[in-house]
Amino acid sequence: VVEPWPFEARGLLFYAPGVRCLSTRLEAGGLTCTLEIDADCRLGEHPFRIRTDGHFSDLATVHVGPFPIVKEDENSPNTNDTAATALPVPLGTTVLGRLSASRTEDVDCFRVKGKAGGRLSVEVDAVRIDDVAGVQPRLDRFDTAVTIFDPRGVEIAQNDDSPLHRQDPLVSVLLPEDGDYVVAVRRVMFFDSETSYAVHIGSFARPLAAFPPGGPAGQPLAVTLLGDPLGPISQTVQVPATAGTFLLEGDAPSPLRLRSSPFPNVLEDPAQQATAVPSVPVALNGILAKPGEVDRFRIAVAKGVPLRVRVWASGLGTPVDPRLSIRPIAADGVPGAAEVVADDTDPAGRDIIAATGDFPEVFDPSVIWTPHKDGDYLLEIGDSRGAGGDTAVYRVEIEPPPPAVLVALRGGGYGEEDSRASTLAVPRGGRWTINVKLAPAQGSGFSGPFDLIAEGLPEGVRLESPRVPAGVSSWPVALVAEPDAKPTTALFSIMARPVDADRTVTTSNQQNIPRVNFQGDSWRSIRLDRFAMAVVEPAPFSIAVSAPNAAIVRGGEMTLPVKITRRAGFEDPIHLQAMFAPPGVGLPPLQVVPTGDTTVPLHVSCGSGAPLGSGPCYVIATTSWPRPGPDGKPGPLTGGLRVSSAFIELGVAEPFVKLSAEPQSIRRGDRLAYRWAVKQVVSFPGHATARLVGLPVGVTTTGAAPTLDTTTAEITFDLEATDDALVGLVNGLACELTFTIDGQEIRLRTGAGKLRIDPRQN
Repeated sequence: VVEPWPFEARGLLFYAPGVRCLSTRLEAGGLTCTLEIDADCRLGEHPFRIRTDGHFSDLATVHVGPFPIVKEDENSPNTNDTAATALPVPLGTTVLGRLSASRTEDVDCFRVKGKAGGRLSVEVDAVRIDDVAGVQPRLDRFDTAVTIFDPRGVEIAQNDDSPLHRQDPLVSVLLPEDGDYVVAVRRVMFFDSETSYAVHIGSFARPLAAFPPGGPAGQPLAVTLLGDPLGPISQTVQVPATAGTFLLEGDAPSPLRLRSSPFPNVLEDPAQQATAVPSVPVALNGILAKPGEVDRFRIAVAKGVPLRVRVWASGLGTPVDPRLSIRPIAADGVPGAAEVVADDTDPAGRDIIAATGDFPEVFDPSVIWTPHKDGDYLLEIGDSRGAGGDTAVYRVEIEPPPPAVLVALRGGGYGEEDSRASTLAVPRGGRWTINVKLAPAQGSGFSGPFDLIAEGLPEGVRLESPRVPAGVSSWPVALVAEPDAKPTTALFSIMARPVDADRTVTTSNQQNIPRVNFQGDSWRSIRLDRFAMAVVEPAPFSIAVSAPNAAIVRGGEMTLPVKITRRAGFEDPIHLQAMFAPPGVGLPPLQVVPTGDTTVPLHVSCGSGAPLGSGPCYVIATTSWPRPGPDGKPGPLTGGLRVSSAFIELGVAEPFVKLSAEPQSIRRGDRLAYRWAVKQVVSFPGHATARLVGLPVGVTTTGAAPTLDTTTAEITFDLEATDDALVGLVNGLACELTFTIDGQEIRLRTGAGKLRIDPRQN
């Protein structure tokens, strides 16, 4: 449900197959969509966006479960809080419930029939199904717990948080007797606000981990599913050919996460003090089966050859907070001092960029290790808390750091999703330009130069982007739709293609959309590996920026005209903002263009230390007002109609001249010829006019403004001081020079002069 809704909905775009929109209906409460779910649809969360005639919505999600759904339908708060008032439900049911905002704690109870020796499994979705994108004053309203009571009312199982689902609980037990069992759902802390949830209740198998937790890409893998109350479950899994994390579905409402890797498995040998590893690359797999256990592997490596050692445990949902160490083994077989000791990893170390939120894999170490010597090393892994157990599964992938580029769209920060960076609605005959985040993968060593290309764009849409220089972390790309492009949606990828044709790199795309935000962080993030775009109806206006005829000089300023073309009948105010420029070039703040204006000056400035060279610049125009930020000042532009200009190239050059002046003095009532020495740096055509700035009250220039050309060695300003001038030293005098190069006006401020004002002589 989305409200208000300014455009007519034309369809939904899902990021994965299995869900289709059959119809949409605009009602007083918002937009209602009717969906059809395939029988083999992947279970869990399915993100989507809504396309309208002129808009592409923020991200929303729908969750697909395996069971029929019933509603709690509690008529008034606290009416099903006991076993006697529990709502009876059959096994294999999902209940949509709501913990109310009553003055006393709300507990929702459900009664199911069970048999001795049977299994009762319960999963709660609360944080995972909450679609709240804005800032929350308290997060504990989403933190739930589940308890199971036997027929006599004795608690037999309870769970609050779970390694598999973080704040959302799950529990599975072996039933001791026949009878009615009660499942109770509550908040961990009392909170006088409503909390929606879904609780899945059934006899389904609920394994908590798989061993081994991954295998060679494209091959069958025999795994044992661990943690189910009826015991281990054996099965064979077909590992996907594409490397990465994949999902293993079963009878439960949510899958397990496993790894596909392009190298062989080695399983720990509990009978050995250290499991022998034949070679690297390799994936090591083990279980910390008891508290305090440390597993050891003996590997042979070459001196000076970098390796990426990446642990997977928390990132797969297992109850391990791993700690890694790597020590050389001396000739006498005794391990030496550790070359590597690692625990947690920052997001960049896990190849996560442009993101805020809860990422379980940051609890898993990932390091680039360059061995100090040839020979054998001892790799040790344990739990940093000393924990262990039957499901404490881990995996260590060791390989040369793969050359890879990460391309990300910013999904949002402290508040809601930033629609300028993620809701890519391209008007027919127009363009939508964004800045993507770029980073080399951990240890990659490759950062450019490269070209960005798109894969998966619909017919009539293309990607434009200047060549990416080495070492940049942000870069603009434009989606351009031809006038005859059909309104549609698509999922696409942005790939990096090295300028050096002999280089091979892989590219991964990501967008991390935060949910349930609090104090700049969030309890979860929606992970996307492709970008969504839509072609919408033409915008009623367009903009164009005139490319400059000359470079802007260090310490200088330049004005670029922005032309606005309005379609007949469109008179709304337009908001302009330049969004990208070369390093050291300053851009003006948001400008509001009132009705009637067709040309707007864009003032840009250049710092005195800006790097020489050139880079792209573009301007966006939108009809929406900026949403206020946390400080009350205008925040990012959101929603509304939006277009962008084509790229222009801005060059940064050395200043044509540099001026300097010796300290000089003037008495009240006197005149002075204030002299500036001119150092010629770069030849320029014509001449420049000069203006003295920074003069104090009571001191003025007289006569004509001086000019200079490429032969000028000195310029002079005639000054006159009145009795209004304050006696003392004045710092910060400077010259503002105005050059006209091929019709382009360039202003340069240079020099640092001093003037002492003395009393009138009696």
